[in-house]
Amino acid sequence: MRTGSKGARSAVIFLVGPEQSAISAERVAGAIPGLTSSEAPYALATAIASSVAWPECDQALLVVRERPTPVLGVAGFFDDVQRVRLEMLVWQLQQTLPGLRYVSYAQAEADCHLLAEKLRQHFGDAVRKDFHYIAMPRGGHVVLGMLAYVLDLAPDRIGWREDTGAPAVVVDDCALSGARFRTLLSNISHPSVVFAHLYSPPALRAAIEQREPSMLACLSARDIKDVAPERLGDRYAAWLEGVRTRRNGEAYWFGQFEKIAFAWTEPDTPFWNLVTNRREPGWNLLPPGLCLKHRNAERSETARIVVQEESPGPIVPAPTVLFADFGETILIGEAISGANYALRGVGADMWRALVKLGDLEQVSASLREQYAVDEEMLKRDLQALAEDLLARGLLEDRRGQGSLAGFE
Repeated sequence: MRTGSKGARSAVIFLVGPEQSAISAERVAGAIPGLTSSEAPYALATAIASSVAWPECDQALLVVRERPTPVLGVAGFFDDVQRVRLEMLVWQLQQTLPGLRYVSYAQAEADCHLLAEKLRQHFGDAVRKDFHYIAMPRGGHVVLGMLAYVLDLAPDRIGWREDTGAPAVVVDDCALSGARFRTLLSNISHPSVVFAHLYSPPALRAAIEQREPSMLACLSARDIKDVAPERLGDRYAAWLEGVRTRRNGEAYWFGQFEKIAFAWTEPDTPFWNLVTNRREPGWNLLPPGLCLKHRNAERSETARIVVQEESPGPIVPAPTVLFADFGETILIGEAISGANYALRGVGADMWRALVKLGDLEQVSASLREQYAVDEEMLKRDLQALAEDLLARGLLEDRRGQGSLAGFE
C-alpha cells in the first residue's frame, strides 16, 4: 500500500467511539441485531469494507479497537476530494445508523401476511384467482416467493404475460423514490397495475397513484418515515427543489428516509457530492453475516481491516487512541480531542517498540539492535518521546504515575 500521494493529507477519522467524537459502540450494538458493544466496531468495519464505496479509499485502513473502549476509525492519506467524500460518508453514517430498521426473514414473512391482507381488503379473492404477479429484481423475487405461499397462488399466476387482461401486481421489498418501479412501468404495456411491496413512505405511494393512470392501488405492508422535513427545517424547500432539478423527474418522490435493510439486501443510500457534482454510493451498515448480498463482496477488502491488539504494558496506548502502521509512517489519532499525529523514521520505530513491549528498558534494548547509536543518547530521546506522548494523551502508564519513570 502506498503511504500517500502528492497533495494527500494524513488523518485518523473516528466512526465509533466516545459520544464526544463519534457514534458510541452501544448505539451501534443497539442498531445492528445480535451484537455486544465490544463486537460492534468490527461488525461495522466489515459492513463498510463490503461497500462499493470503500475501494475509493484506496490509501486507507479501517482500524478496530475492542478494549478497553470500543473504537473504530478510518486511517489513511486523503486528497481534498477524498477528504470531503469521507466527511460526507461519516455524516451520513451518524445520521442513518441510529435509525436503522433491520428486516429479518421472519419479519419479512410477517410483513407478507400484512401485505396479503391489504390486497384482499382492496380486491377480495380476485388477488388469488384473477391477478398475475411479477417481481422487481432482485428483492422482489424473495418477497413474491413468500407472498405466493401466503396467498396460495397457483403457478400460472406468477410471471409476466402480455396476452392477459388481468391486473398485474408488481412486487418488491421496498420503494423509496419509485425510480426502479417507474423504469419497469415504462417497459411494460398493461392497462391495470398494482404496486405491492413491504416498505415505502406514504407520500411516495400517493404520488404514484396520482401520476400513473394505470394504477389500481399502491400498497405497502409498513411505512417508512421521510425525515427530511424535520432534519432540514427551513432548508427543506430549497433542498427539495435542488434534488428535483438534479434528478430531472426520474422518480416520483424525493426524501431522506429512515434506513431500512433486509436479510437479503441493503438498499443503497446515495448522497450528493458537492465536490464531484454527482450522486455517489453510501456505506453499507449491515455486516456480511446479516446480509446475503454483502457476502459476495471482495474478500480482499477485509485485509484492510486492522484489529488493534491490546499491549502488554505497563506503558500502553491510551484507551481512546487508534493507530495505523503504513510502513514509513504511523498515524495516531485520539478520539475525544480529534487530534492527529504522524510518526516517521526513528519515532515510528520507537512507537512500535513501545506498543509491543511497554517498558522503556526493553524498548531501548530492542532499538539498540536496530540502530548504531550511543546508548545514553538513545535513552534520552526515547524518554523524551515517551513523555511527550504521555503528555498529549496518546500513551498511558498503568502504574498510575504522573510521569514515566526514568531508566534504571
